[in-house]
Amino acid sequence: MKKKTIVNKIGMIAVVVMLSTAMLTGCGKSGDRNSDEVSTEENADTAGMVHLNSADEVSAFFDEVYGGVAEDLLPMNVMMTELDMGDADMLSYHAGLTDLDGIEGVYLSESMISSTAYSAVYIRTSDEADAESIRQQLMDNIDPAKWICVTAEQEYAVILGNDIFFVMGPQDTASEVLAKAIAAAESRNMKVSDKLEKSNPI
Repeated sequence: MKKKTIVNKIGMIAVVVMLSTAMLTGCGKSGDRNSDEVSTEENADTAGMVHLNSADEVSAFFDEVYGGVAEDLLPMNVMMTELDMGDADMLSYHAGLTDLDGIEGVYLSESMISSTAYSAVYIRTSDEADAESIRQQLMDNIDPAKWICVTAEQEYAVILGNDIFFVMGPQDTASEVLAKAIAAAESRNMKVSDKLEKSNPI
């Protein structure tokens, strides 16, 4: 009788141990990840967005930027236009670009009133593009006095992910638009570079 009781107890203990092991193993399968998987996921989270992918996304970006700028700082009737990548004269005139290597789209945002010294440019790039070189080309070549009798007082250019954002105009307007562009980029998890800037006599 005692032998039977001991056997039963041992059997019950064995069953409990087996059930506990099975439960722990099941939990491990659903939750455990090896270090490579964790590292890959963390890298994906921190890499951020590198490009805007279409004219619609650039338009939404500009809408967000201008939505945060005080009305009295913005020129009237500002509109965005996608420049024709086959029109070398237009790209050179509006963005100072002659070498289009790595560029997938150029978007111009200006006032419909032609004598207003304000311009913003968004450049979408490819993954292989040298964004630093494209930004420098734009800063070196764009004409801040391209309008009739007026000159943009201040110029700024930053790299957002691997795209380029440029703005020129009155000091207060250009600095405020730049700040809102940086905020819009950060809300999209785009890495923001240092800024290049230039002041012009007016």
